[in-house]
Amino acid sequence: MSNEEKNLLLVEDSDDHAELTEFYIKDCCPAIHVNRLRDGAEAMAYIEQANSTEQALPWLVLLDLKLPKYDGHEVLARMKCSGKLAKIPVVIFSTSNSSKDIERALNSHANSYIVKPMEADGYGAVISEIIHYWQLNEHHHLLCEQRHADA
Repeated sequence: MSNEEKNLLLVEDSDDHAELTEFYIKDCCPAIHVNRLRDGAEAMAYIEQANSTEQALPWLVLLDLKLPKYDGHEVLARMKCSGKLAKIPVVIFSTSNSSKDIERALNSHANSYIVKPMEADGYGAVISEIIHYWQLNEHHHLLCEQRHADA
């Protein structure tokens, strides 16, 4: 796994969930910098800014569904049709286990849908699995690109 610093975008309105998420991200991978947005309006502004400036893009997005102002479905739809951010992996990380929410998110090109565990120990394990999975995914993608370049 790479120890290089990565930016992760966390879109989460709950301070408690955000603190837990950030704590467990730092616990499993201190090199990840977490940029938190607190509601759908902040996320929409971030998307617009990302498309019009040369700011560093996130490596991964953790997106809650139940957000004020614009919900996570609206943010996901905007992000996936947004030039620079369209290819960034988006993991829906929500308390909702509704099959309608899951189906809608996956149909809108979420890369994954994870239901937040209610207990702290389970929460930490899930965060660690998310981070490690996407690190492995990125590593595999880079190896494939290198093989194609060498061919």
